[in-house]
Amino acid sequence: MNSSSVRIFALGLSSLVAALSACTPTPTPAPSAAPNPGTAASTAPAATAAPATAAHAAPAATETWELPGSLGPLTTRAELEARFGKTNVRDDRLPGAEGEGAVPVLTVFPDDAKQRLQLVLDPEQPNNQDAPIQELRITDPDSRWHDVNGLHPGMTLAELVKRNGAPISFYGLDWDYGGSVQDWHGGKLANAVGDKLFHRVTLAARTRTTATALPTGDTVFRSDDPRWPAIGNALVVSELGISWPHEGE
Repeated sequence: MNSSSVRIFALGLSSLVAALSACTPTPTPAPSAAPNPGTAASTAPAATAAPATAAHAAPAATETWELPGSLGPLTTRAELEARFGKTNVRDDRLPGAEGEGAVPVLTVFPDDAKQRLQLVLDPEQPNNQDAPIQELRITDPDSRWHDVNGLHPGMTLAELVKRNGAPISFYGLDWDYGGSVQDWHGGKLANAVGDKLFHRVTLAARTRTTATALPTGDTVFRSDDPRWPAIGNALVVSELGISWPHEGE
């Protein structure tokens, strides 16, 4: 894999671009009889739920927790607020890598680790609340969000290798791009040329793991390196990013 797979949000997000998804509405049949009040209440869409439950709203049933779902680079803030609740969408900023400026982010459910989702915006449009979304980012090990392959934060390197069906190469820890996966070695999780989505995975040490027992520094390591026999369970997914690299091409 070439160096484009190092694209992490912190690098000014200059290498992350976007694409979009669509859905087809289903025609509504003409009513044939007066509705049963009890049935209507049980089949009403989530959007009609009482306001008191808005703070804990879940994605639409048709999307479950799989990303990107209906989210795309041109999803607006108004659409996010309508779906998740206005009070559950917050403006944030994340520090850039290697001294670069902060990156604008919209955080959905900022106070709920299981539902928290960060939408990284185009850093060249910092004053535009509808700036294109460049990446969807999840970092919480308890998150319900996942990608189409079932990847999510908290998974061990050993689990990644098993799902990939091939070794995985990654940068050593303890620097700005530490732990970012560089090569899937042709496995099932590889980002193929022409894919509509780009999946970025970053590894980190499992809590309470001794740092000296793990590979560090600006060097690429393999998951099957015999010098590091314990890294399969000592390293876990700390970040999962999903972007749209072919939008506009």
